[in-house]
Amino acid sequence: MAAADLQPMAIAPRAPGDYAPAAGGRGVEALQDAAEPLRGARILHVSAAGAEGRVPEFLGGLLPLAAGAGVEVEWRVLFGSADLRATAAALMSGLRGGESAIEEPVWEEYLDACVRTAGSLQDGYDAVVLHDAAIGLAAGLGYGAAGGGPAVLWRIHEDSSGAEPDALARSGALAERCAGVLVSDESFAPPAFQDGRLHVAPPGIDPLDPRNLELESRLPGRVVRPLGVDLERPFCLQVLELDRWDDPHAAIDAFRAAKGEEPELQLVLAAVLDRAATESWQAAKEIYDYADDTGDVLLLTSYEGLGSLELGALLLLARTVIERSLREGFELAPFEALWKRTPVVGGIPLTVRDGVDGFLAPDPDEAAARIVELVRDPGLAIEMGRAGRERVREGFLVTSALERELRAVAATVQAP
Repeated sequence: MAAADLQPMAIAPRAPGDYAPAAGGRGVEALQDAAEPLRGARILHVSAAGAEGRVPEFLGGLLPLAAGAGVEVEWRVLFGSADLRATAAALMSGLRGGESAIEEPVWEEYLDACVRTAGSLQDGYDAVVLHDAAIGLAAGLGYGAAGGGPAVLWRIHEDSSGAEPDALARSGALAERCAGVLVSDESFAPPAFQDGRLHVAPPGIDPLDPRNLELESRLPGRVVRPLGVDLERPFCLQVLELDRWDDPHAAIDAFRAAKGEEPELQLVLAAVLDRAATESWQAAKEIYDYADDTGDVLLLTSYEGLGSLELGALLLLARTVIERSLREGFELAPFEALWKRTPVVGGIPLTVRDGVDGFLAPDPDEAAARIVELVRDPGLAIEMGRAGRERVREGFLVTSALERELRAVAATVQAP
């Protein structure tokens, strides 16, 4: 297996002050205070090409802000042959609790490619942060600051508490070479990772991303109507990634029950569809088939013109956002909904405060009852939405996320 490549990504610095209207002056000051110990340090972030989830989007908001705060950051994307990408994807599937099914010779080839790729990195980094499947590079990056090289940190964005034993053993051996392990919540870390190197650093949303921007009052309607949504009737929304971990079937079941009580209700399933990914098309077809006998279910993808602006408008206009996953993690979609003042039905206690900014509603029947409650009581929906927005402002914007990440990095590296 040939060595992989590390593709540099451009980072345009963004001033922390740009976030003051959303995060407040204290939030910006806390971020700048966290950046101070790392001024002059050189930090490399590496993500994996084709990675599931929203890691590239998260870094696209995080790193420009870090650069604007005075931290010298670089971003590279690890990519290689189809075999290498398949092995990395299988490892992440295993860490999320799926089956990795990686044969030992294939794993050895993968490690060999990662070692040779890591060797191509120039000296001079104070820290290297490996995101999810990029952990393979740890095989060639030494043991961190104590060994004379850069401090290596592994950022796990997914919930790995129920990881498959094979994937856990392989990633654990690589994690031993890391000076720090970052997780979104301590409960997401397997016991093997819960030691002095563990840092808790929840993510956050970028309020300046087109999806999260405040929109002029008439714009959301003008954006959403061409997608086929009837704005004269209430609708609930589920944001999907069209991977094996989403659970649109449970959302459709809850909608069917709720529609029996509220016939005017609509369900919008919004997903960014990768036109080149067979799995995404297959998942979309399965959703169509499952909802075939249910009226007023609308699946919108990028193929129909769904983009960040359209998704932001949907999040704003929905009566509620449904959060259902087979493997719940620290998803950003609920926070984006709450930032738009839209309550959430479903999710986990880490993202939704039951009865405050939404309802946990662990099963479809309870979710249906809560959806009906929010449709019939717009005042309650408004109250919960306001509470949710303040919670996001206080702790789950990208400014807070970067502050937590910088403090974790600073704990493992001494800036020059």
